[in-house]
Amino acid sequence: MKKIEFVCVHSDGVKYWPNPVPANRILPDDYKKMSRFNDKNVLSPTVKMCVPFLDALSSGYIIPLDQDYLIDAVETDFTVIPASNIREDISYHSQKQLPPSLHKGAEKVGKFICRWIIKTPPGYSCLFLKPLNRAEERFEIISGVVDTDDYNEPINFPFHWKKWNKQTLLEKGCPMVQVIPFKREDWKSFVGFYHLENHHVTYMKIRSYIINKYRKLFWKRKRYK
Repeated sequence: MKKIEFVCVHSDGVKYWPNPVPANRILPDDYKKMSRFNDKNVLSPTVKMCVPFLDALSSGYIIPLDQDYLIDAVETDFTVIPASNIREDISYHSQKQLPPSLHKGAEKVGKFICRWIIKTPPGYSCLFLKPLNRAEERFEIISGVVDTDDYNEPINFPFHWKKWNKQTLLEKGCPMVQVIPFKREDWKSFVGFYHLENHHVTYMKIRSYIINKYRKLFWKRKRYK
């Protein structure tokens, strides 16, 4: 099993800041409480039965917000006050630093300052993105990939603000970013047609089940600890 390390930038931080955790340990409450079928009808499954949905939800690790943040958003601009009242605990990017397609009507984007250095084995990088399949209507992390096997500094996370003309409190421990480690490999693509015998085999296999076809026949367990 490969090892990812979250190394705290301060010796006491592990005690006082919410620690990164495997995403499968903090599934949303509304997902956990959800029924597997609508009206107990086996032919009407909910997303609770969708394994690809769960795989995305539970892949990798979640880094939570390290403290409370108070956001004042008026029209197209906003300010962020961290609970620490330390100016360096929050940062911004101006509109000029982004392509127009990412402005989203705001004058700038914010940047959460991370408390962790992330280390992966040689040849492995990390994808950082908004927590997948989790409802978050206030902010959205801008995705990025970092070669965490060589980079030995905290990775900070730019975000779009989405909730305007009101004051909002982001609470300590709120899921901030999802971290998915992956092996760097070279790929090439093919686009075209040829006869796939295993397509017919797959089609015949799935016809023998009413529910859980993918889980029973093709799904492979992913482990994050």
